[in-house]
Amino acid sequence: MKRLALGLMLSTFFACPEPDEPPAPVKPAPVVVALLREVRGAVTLTREGASRPAKDEPVFDGDVLTTGGDGHVTLSGGGREVELLENSRFRVGKTLGDLALDVGELMFLETDAGAFDTALGAARPAAGSRVKMQASDAGTTFEVGFGSLMLFDVPDAGAQTVKAGEKFVVGMGVLSLEEPVLPVKPPPEVKPTLKLTSRGGVSLKGKKLAGPRELDENGAFIVDRAGQLTVEAGGARAQLQASSKGTIEPTSGDTRFKLALREGSARIFLKEGESVLVDGRKPLKLTARTSSTVVVTATKSGPPRVEVLGGAVDSTVGETTTALQPRKGAPVLSLPAARSSRVNWARPGDVALLLTEGDGEVEVATDAEFQNVLIAAKTVESLVVPAPLKGGLFWRRAGDAEPGQARFERDEYAGAIAAKSDTVAETGLKATVYFQGAVPTLTFTFPVKSDAASWRFRVYSAGNLKTALVDRKVTENKAVVESGALAEGSYLWSAVPTSSSGVEASGGRMNKMDIVFDNSVTRLVLTSPKDGERAAKAIGVAPLGSKLSLNGKPVPLDAGGRFSLATPPGNVAVFKLVTRDGAESFWVRRLTR
Repeated sequence: MKRLALGLMLSTFFACPEPDEPPAPVKPAPVVVALLREVRGAVTLTREGASRPAKDEPVFDGDVLTTGGDGHVTLSGGGREVELLENSRFRVGKTLGDLALDVGELMFLETDAGAFDTALGAARPAAGSRVKMQASDAGTTFEVGFGSLMLFDVPDAGAQTVKAGEKFVVGMGVLSLEEPVLPVKPPPEVKPTLKLTSRGGVSLKGKKLAGPRELDENGAFIVDRAGQLTVEAGGARAQLQASSKGTIEPTSGDTRFKLALREGSARIFLKEGESVLVDGRKPLKLTARTSSTVVVTATKSGPPRVEVLGGAVDSTVGETTTALQPRKGAPVLSLPAARSSRVNWARPGDVALLLTEGDGEVEVATDAEFQNVLIAAKTVESLVVPAPLKGGLFWRRAGDAEPGQARFERDEYAGAIAAKSDTVAETGLKATVYFQGAVPTLTFTFPVKSDAASWRFRVYSAGNLKTALVDRKVTENKAVVESGALAEGSYLWSAVPTSSSGVEASGGRMNKMDIVFDNSVTRLVLTSPKDGERAAKAIGVAPLGSKLSLNGKPVPLDAGGRFSLATPPGNVAVFKLVTRDGAESFWVRRLTR
């Protein structure tokens, strides 16, 4: 645990009122940088221009702490500890390693050789070092009372090492202290611990885990089918998924914990530079070169399987280190950033999530509140992820006003168009049959005749009474014509009673029927291809006023929204529909099994 003592001079600052602006978009909850404790005397917390007495509570990036003549407060977070003394002013950064000191004095005690960001760049004290940093109009000065300090990039001086009893002054270099600060005994080593939280059925060391707790030793866990166990330590977090078994224990040094999986899988989130151990026949060390997410899956024999979902991770076994990269397979389709889409498909697959410009961390979750995060990683233009058959994905880059989101649905019509059925009765009046995607299955009915053994049923095109399109013998007073046998147009049909000897009755009635296309569809209707079928034509109907593309190329629609064109080459056909209101939907048809 790092312990730092700060002494900063009070300074007065003024804030100019900002002009009225429209309400800002809703932002994600701020990240806790540190927790305040041991608050004594006059300590003021200033947040977003408002000041109040401080108490034991969390602080965030941009908060300002000011102590009076009797004030004292300790900040703890991210494995570091900062002690703010009387008459000091300290601005909280993104981590407690950000030492942005405008004026005053800052004391820090380092126990594990961590690096700090200062006005002179990165500064790395040796383990157990005690250093005073002073800031004034003349520049920044470092005094080392115990241990040593490495300054990496001093302007006009390069790298500098300051030892015990020495100080570094800008423009003068390293000088001896007239009165060296006596060595201070480093604080006792703090035993590493893990923070555990759970949901559903989880047991630890043979007992049901109820509520948050800390673990400072090896612990065997079992997660049932509806459970999840979350383990946190510093910048590393593991979600042990349902039906998982194994052991977890905290580690010291340059790794956060050691995980041994016997069954199931774990989703591990790592901040830049963080490392964890995955136990197996040969221990595997995973180190994040940038913010990353990794899935570790137990195997029946052999080492666990490791897959990088986002970021960049080094895998080290013994003396061998291998760079692991995220999946780069061919996604089924790409989904736009900061917009809402709907995907209809018969089989799930990988999708590419397009991202807004920037270098902020990217999150992918299954909920709009980003409570169930699947991936947290640094990436640039897109992220290829597995998508569910049914469900949702939400993704955003830090700073985005709106996330991208997609709803995935099973395409109930991927196998075939479910044409409606309709009944046409012999009434003496013209019947009109309306259809959308496909002409429905038609059931023709006619009166029962006591002396009829059967009926001769015929359907003619209105423009050709010489050749029947349908000509069959039926033994009931109805005839069924399957979908696809007749197309849009005008028809005449008759059902002539026939005696047992096969003689047709004289007379009979010719009935009129029109089959009319009616485009009132609100979704894309695909007649062809079916999922898993290599069809020659892509045929269907789109809602009126919509725009349709197939694998990125515009699809021409007739006045009724119908289309028929050659199926594109490749194994996937992706139809993108944009309706009048701008809503985007995708239909995915695989052209192979």
